[in-house]
Amino acid sequence: MGLRGEASINVGTYTALPHGSREPQVIREGTPVMLDDGCFVEGYQSDITRTFTLGKASDKMKKVFDIVRRAQQAALAAAHPGAAMESVDAAARKVIADAGYGPGYKYFSHRLGHGIGMDMHEWYYLVEGNTRKIEAGMTFSDEPGIYIPGEFGVRLEDDMHVGADGARWFTPQSPSIERPFG
Repeated sequence: MGLRGEASINVGTYTALPHGSREPQVIREGTPVMLDDGCFVEGYQSDITRTFTLGKASDKMKKVFDIVRRAQQAALAAAHPGAAMESVDAAARKVIADAGYGPGYKYFSHRLGHGIGMDMHEWYYLVEGNTRKIEAGMTFSDEPGIYIPGEFGVRLEDDMHVGADGARWFTPQSPSIERPFG
């Protein structure tokens, strides 16, 4: 479609490293793959991450995917004008911690999201300690993750726009680890 963009891909145990590795990686049946991509359209940026397997995922991968998916939905529901930015991070983090992948940053080791617009990573951040209030018209990434060292990681990322009545994603949420795009 003539769009400019770039992608990072991590495979297997390297998906447990939120920002990946330059080590050679091999995709095999049932191996998790984390694809983080974005593109430029008319001066604006996008950012999306999908974690998936080629073929059948393990039961543990499916369970972790479901937890991350619910955390992403909780963040979307918490993002509305007047909400403290840290409360959106807390909503996602609570789902993950309540499922046994906590506390705090133990398995979800980065902020929930960042502003996005003309640059890929803009202020303001959806992160603990940021009490700034969300305003209608702001856009953010919504990217919770669970990273299990030595095993695998799952991150789902979609960009969201906050309107007067709450937040909406620009893209459909990933439905499953085996069918990431529906």
